[in-house]
Parts: sequence; structure tokens; C-alpha cells
Amino acid sequence: MSSRNVLRAVTLLGALALAAIGWRLVAPISTPPFRGADGRPSPRSIASVERWRINGIDQSVIIRGRDRNNPILIWVHGGPGSSETPPLRRFDAGLEEHFVVVYWDQRFAGQSFDPRAPKPAHLTIQQYVDDLGAVVDRLLAQLAQRKVLVVGHSWGTVPGILYAEQHPEKLFAYVGVGQVADVPESERRSYDFVLKQARSRGDTKAIRELELMGPPPRPHGSAFTPRDLLQTFGGSFHGDGSYLKLIAQSLGQSEYNWRDLAAFQGAPAYSAKLLNTEFATFRIDDRPRTYGVPTFLVSGRSDHQSEASVAYEFFERISAPQKAFVWFEKSGHNPPFEEPVAFQAWLIKTVRPLGN
Repeated sequence: MSSRNVLRAVTLLGALALAAIGWRLVAPISTPPFRGADGRPSPRSIASVERWRINGIDQSVIIRGRDRNNPILIWVHGGPGSSETPPLRRFDAGLEEHFVVVYWDQRFAGQSFDPRAPKPAHLTIQQYVDDLGAVVDRLLAQLAQRKVLVVGHSWGTVPGILYAEQHPEKLFAYVGVGQVADVPESERRSYDFVLKQARSRGDTKAIRELELMGPPPRPHGSAFTPRDLLQTFGGSFHGDGSYLKLIAQSLGQSEYNWRDLAAFQGAPAYSAKLLNTEFATFRIDDRPRTYGVPTFLVSGRSDHQSEASVAYEFFERISAPQKAFVWFEKSGHNPPFEEPVAFQAWLIKTVRPLGN
């Protein structure tokens, strides 16, 4: 084949790929069925896309499991505006063989995002806890089970662990990935990490930016260490991962469309007041530290976004019927996406038996 024909073929393939992505973005979301060896849908499986009215707001719930009688796992994503359904389906779909996995997009996130909806005048952490409670109750009734597993990630660990504190009778375990325990202290340590990295690498631009904003607390500035710098200096991902790469790797998922992209850009405006007030000052240490359910905290060794050292100090002070702190050595803030095979294996081996 001549070089000209090769170029034409590459151009055509590129155009087809872009067309496929474009169609995927405008098409309604869907989720594939589980099929047996004969190619037919598995009779005991569940694979549904649903929209529930939860505390006055329509929210997206996708339910997937090879066997609908398996223990229920509810994923409480980060953000609060960042749905993790597409990357979870991309990297951790193996969990669906052992659990009924519930991909819930919280209010104003992912498929629950409506760009025409008015921004809330008042938003609290407890509203998210109450939303999670409504999801739990409906799932228990719908699937005729008694308890669920709640797995929170990043921001999702806040409503997750508060729900575990308030309703231990409805959980067989709680797992916090990148557990948020003391936001002000975490941000102080994150700032110190980034400034140290910038100085060691001689990044004068980053040094100037950080020194200008100064360490927290900042009465007239953001409470948070810049996330772009955390990512650049290895505080969010262990290797060369990034959130843009996660998005790119998830574009092919049938559960992903334009609404997720719109939420990625627009959702922060809906939760800004919450992030800059109640969440920015959140400390769980002034709450009861005895939990009535098995409690597992998971951190990447390189996590400086939700400082792993702060999460570990919190873990040492809590009591629970069973507890463990699990380190993922090749992860930053995102073990489910950075070490998905190891993460799934641990969850299936250690936590799933508690749901039998």
C-alpha cells in the first residue's frame, strides 16, 4: 500500500472513531446485559438503568450484577460533582461478578446533572447522607436484602462514613477509599508536600503561586491546595495518570454521554458553597469514633490529595467490630483506577464474605 493510501486509511479510521465518539455522546446511556454461554441474558442477573426521585431531585442509578442475590455494593463517588460510573465500569467491572454493584450519581453529578436546574441556595453534607439513606432503603426493598456495603471514595467518604455512623444496622461493612477525616489538616499537609516538590524541582512558577497564596487557613482565598499542582507533582496519581486520561479511557462506555461532560464542567458551580464552607472545615474527629460495623480504610501510598497520613491517624483512633487499614503501594488518590486488579481482589476476598 502506498504512503498516500496509508494516510487516507488512517484519516478514515480517525474520522470513524470521532464519529463513533460523537454518537456515543449524544445517544442515551445504556448498560449491557449479562449473558450466559449460550449468548442469552443470564436469568439471575440484573443490569438496569433507572432514574429515581430522591428527596425532590431526579438521580441516576445503574444496577449491575451477575447474580441479583449477591451482596449489594453501593459506590459513593467523589466530587461531590464527579460521577465515577464510567471509569468504574472501565476498570472495575469485575466486581459485578461478586456483588450487585450500584452506580449512583449523586445530586448535580454525572447523569443526575441538569444544566437547566437552578443552583441550590442551601446545600449541606447531611442532604447527601439523607440521599444515600434513600438509595439504601429502596435497594433493600427492591432486592429483598437486609444490609448493604457502602464504599465511599474521596468526597464520597464523608456522607459514607456519616451514614455508617448513623445507620450501622443497614450495613454489613463500610469501606473508605481516600478517607476524608480532617480537611483543614489534610490541606495543610498537601500544601507542604506540593511546595516541597516545587522547590526540589526548581519550578519557580509553582513556587511563586504557592508562596503568594500561603499555607492554609486562608481567610480570603481557597481552602484547598491547587489540584492541578497536586496532580503535576504526584500527589493525586502514583505514576503518569491524570483525570483527563481517566475521562478519555471512559469515553467508550455505554453509560457515558454528553451529560457527564456537562457535569464535569458545570457541577462544581452547584456545590461550590458547600465545598467552601461546611466541607472546607469538616473534621470527623469531633464526632463519635466508635462504629457499629466493620470499617476498612484504603489509601494509596502516594495520596496527598486526601492526605493518607491524616486518614491513618484517624483510623488509629477508631474502634469497630473489625477494622483494617489497607495500603496500595502503587497508587495515589485513586487505587480503584490505578491498581484495579489488586483493589478488586482485596474487596472480594476480605469484605464480600461479611455480606453472606
